[in-house]
Amino acid sequence: MPLPERGLGLALEILEQVARDHHGASAAEIARAVGAPRATVYRVVNALVRDEYLVRRADFSGFVLGTRVLELAAVVGARSRPDHADVVDRLRAETGEAVHLFAFHRTGLVVLDEDGTRPLSDRDALLGDPLRSAIGHLWLVAHPDRRMPQAPSWGSGAPTEDVRAIREAYAVRGYTEQGALLAPDRGCLAVPIHDHAARPVGAVTLSTAIGRLSVAARHVGALRDAARALAPLGSLSGW
Repeated sequence: MPLPERGLGLALEILEQVARDHHGASAAEIARAVGAPRATVYRVVNALVRDEYLVRRADFSGFVLGTRVLELAAVVGARSRPDHADVVDRLRAETGEAVHLFAFHRTGLVVLDEDGTRPLSDRDALLGDPLRSAIGHLWLVAHPDRRMPQAPSWGSGAPTEDVRAIREAYAVRGYTEQGALLAPDRGCLAVPIHDHAARPVGAVTLSTAIGRLSVAARHVGALRDAARALAPLGSLSGW
């Protein structure tokens, strides 16, 4: 597959961008997200489609992952259990609540491990608006200089006064929380995971019924223990 200019790196960026958009990303959206000229992105996308790494949606509105990527993912998944799985499974058993694991990307969030028995209440809203979730709040704390137009995964911006309030609350608690912003009956807490340089690279979150949110803080210690255990497993570039 001949690749122009940035070559393999650009192709991988494009595949990552499509993988993170569950509804299919258009070539124009991909070009904005990866910061490459549209003509270059179109050529790489067409090459990926030709080799079955990408597939055009039936309505021609965008692209989704093709069979070659999905087959590769299935092979890898069948052969390996993620390093974080034991830590996350223990936390779910200990708390009895929904626990999810996220990584921070320069443009937004990556869901690493969603609780299969208690899935995210509104995945699209969580990944599209940093103000709607505790994990989004934590991303804003971790990226104080990131302006929303530079973070294309977020569908909406965050007013300065809201971000300031989030940071002030985080400075007191050391974690973030939200109630009834994604679902009227749910709330969540998010505790950061740091890399060896003490940079936030992700988070472990706990979601619970809104009526139990006030007592969910009893699990913060367990969340922090899990975050420390997970820290060696992730980095800003590795997750």
